[in-house]
Amino acid sequence: MKKMLFLAAPLAMFVAALLGLVILFSTVGGTAQAAACTLSTLSTTKSTATKTSATTTTTTTTLSSNANCGAAAPSTLPTSPVVNNGLPTNYVIPADATAAETVAITYALAQLGKPYLWGGIGPAAFDCSGLTMMAWAQAGVTLLHYTGDQINEGTAVSSYAEIAPGDLVLVPGSDGTIANPGHVGIYIGDGIVESAVDVQYGVIVQPYSYFISGGLSGIRHVG
Repeated sequence: MKKMLFLAAPLAMFVAALLGLVILFSTVGGTAQAAACTLSTLSTTKSTATKTSATTTTTTTTLSSNANCGAAAPSTLPTSPVVNNGLPTNYVIPADATAAETVAITYALAQLGKPYLWGGIGPAAFDCSGLTMMAWAQAGVTLLHYTGDQINEGTAVSSYAEIAPGDLVLVPGSDGTIANPGHVGIYIGDGIVESAVDVQYGVIVQPYSYFISGGLSGIRHVG
């Protein structure tokens, strides 16, 4: 019998190599976002066979998460330990908040302390735009799940003097710019913003002035 080389093994090796290049594409509201949040090594499998022996060599795939993907800008990260998830002990939802704003903020506050997960929309974990999207969904307001889209939601707020409870506050983030923000939080009144920051801090509250210290992309009123 002549030596035979099975073609199935090289084909499997080629397919595995393609699958090893993990680049996730999230399409929300018609926006395709290249999300290289998970990287992996190439996985190769080589199999040969003759009438007397068979050899198989396998390299396994190892996944690793990019903790900075979708995270807040370094300048907005806390410089000291966050106590009580950053929420002041005397905080109350502003009395001038509308019914819809109160619903959105109440939901957001209930998520404090939960972990950050890229693409997360709860109930166990959130990313920044997932938190704002789900908070406003409770009040019947539909937002797209992508910070680059939320900068165009609702109406623009001209300045901090005009900000209202529940407004979206958008900043460059670790992977964005002033024109194309990468991080978003929800203003909950009293000069503070809540957001899903990153895998280290999760969902916390920060002073507005600190939150925008890396630049302000915009404030959007969506209620």
